[in-house]
Amino acid sequence: MQTTEAKVIPMAGHNKNYYRIIAIEEYARTLSSGDRFHIKDCCEFLNKRKAKGTNRVHKQSQTHTQQLAMLLKRIGWFSSLGNGIWVYEGGLK
Repeated sequence: MQTTEAKVIPMAGHNKNYYRIIAIEEYARTLSSGDRFHIKDCCEFLNKRKAKGTNRVHKQSQTHTQQLAMLLKRIGWFSSLGNGIWVYEGGLK
């Protein structure tokens, strides 16, 4: 009897958050440096974002507030003030 190795298939590829980060950059373009916003506003922007060339919601930019908070910290342009309030510190030109 021959044993076979199980193939390990990763859950997500290297571009797991690629489209979410693009959507966050689009949201940052609507802000000025020092602007405060609630994370739910940014989440709503990402969840209602349309795909280019169509009138459909973009499939890969959907998110929730916990995941969005992690992405905002990772980008480094935003700081949390607590209770869901964030401030845009700039960084996008």
